[in-house]
This record gives sequence, C-alpha cells and structure tokens, in this order.
Amino acid sequence: MPSESKPLLTAQTEKPNHYKYLKEFRVEQCPSFLQHKCTQHRPFTCFHWHFNNQRRRRPVRKRDGSFNYSADNYCTKYNETSGICEDGDDCPYLHRTAGDTERRYHLRYYKTCMCVHDTDARGLCTKNGAHCAFAHGAPDLRPPVLDVRELQALENPDAADGDAAAPNALDRERNLMNEDPKWQDTNYVLSSYKTEPCKRPPRLCRQGYACPQYHNSKDKRRSPRKYKYRSTPCPNVKHGEEWGEPSNCEAGDACG
Repeated sequence: MPSESKPLLTAQTEKPNHYKYLKEFRVEQCPSFLQHKCTQHRPFTCFHWHFNNQRRRRPVRKRDGSFNYSADNYCTKYNETSGICEDGDDCPYLHRTAGDTERRYHLRYYKTCMCVHDTDARGLCTKNGAHCAFAHGAPDLRPPVLDVRELQALENPDAADGDAAAPNALDRERNLMNEDPKWQDTNYVLSSYKTEPCKRPPRLCRQGYACPQYHNSKDKRRSPRKYKYRSTPCPNVKHGEEWGEPSNCEAGDACG
C-alpha cells in the first residue's frame, strides 16, 4: 500500500503512545480482574490480559540485532487454549495469543500500515476499537524495526548465502500487495481489501493479519462495489467494542 512506512535502519525514538503499546500492551495481568472488578472484561477491551492465552511477551531487539522472538514464524508448541508453551518466555517463535497480539504489536509490524477502516466520533477505529494496531493518519505511522538478517539482506540482496536471503524472500511475500501495481491505487485498495478469500492454506499465510485477503468470516469485508452500506457498525454484529459473527445479522450481505 502506498501508505506503508519505510523500514528504519537505525535505532529509533518511539512516540510515547506507540512506546506504551509496544512495551506494555497485554504484558501484565489486570489487577482489577483478579478482584473481579474490571469493567472491560465483557466485551474484552482491557489494556492488560485477563487469561493466560491473552498474555503477550514484550518484543525486544537484542544487542546482536535479532528479536527475542520472530515476527513471522509461529510456535508449534504453544497451546492456544491454555496459553502455555513448553519453552516458556524464551521461545524464539511467535505465540498465537488471543487477537494475535504478539504479531500485531511486534516492533516489526505495529502501526507500520494505514488502517482501511474509519474512526468514530471519539476518534477510535470502527473495526478494531481503541487498540487498533494499524495507523489512523500519517502522524500515527511508525517505521518497522528490522532484525539483523533483514538488514543484511537489504544491504546485500544478491547474497548467495541461504540464511541471508531467506528474510528477503519472506519480505517479498509479505509485501506482495506493495509490489503489485493494483495495490498502489488507493481506490483499488479501498474497494478490494479483504473482499476475496486468501488462496493459501489455513495458518500458512506468512502475511498473517496484514494479508490483503480475508482468512475468516470476521475478517471479510463486503465489496463496496457490489454492496451499499454505511460505515456505522451493525448492532446485530458489533456489541460494545466486540465484533461477533456477520451471520448474526439476518439481512446478511444486504444489510445497509
């Protein structure tokens, strides 16, 4: 997309709000929840985690230039129900936490692309609410932090070494929508984003939540070219800050 921010090759100073989310979002358990007093439990919109499978590890770029856990490769040992991995917090792979927060709020991805959804009267994302991981407006964009392998691949893209070339190959797949001329057209993005199913097998899409195609019914958008509808959320589908299944609306795709 034309609004994607360019990678940053040196250390960066994060904006205070971005820094707060990168460092603290869903990292600690909510003390009010432990006392059964959290008012943001249902729907779950709390800044902190309530159950272990909502817990997110803080992403860190280590002294050697690598991340403490991958921004792209998911752990095969992580239990999505219990939130437990036998390798613990030292696991070098992504944990598929509730809401995919380890990937969405990773140094590599958080706020590096513009959100395609509008904001409401309070300035909050109409789709993702107060904690939207996409940027709303140019001032909200931040450049991605790259690990040492990606930096090496950028500096020497023709390197024959497989390890050095691998991140570059991953980046090419991840940025497929940027390289395709159609995705450089803002009108095409607004009319086509998330309107077609992803052609990759389930869970094997490396672009994850950033994929321009949808992965499930909640991820799907109705094409504005085929359907006329307002930006106001349907009350049968969205309850508070939480989105339910589109099938909850009897009008289906005809809902306006």
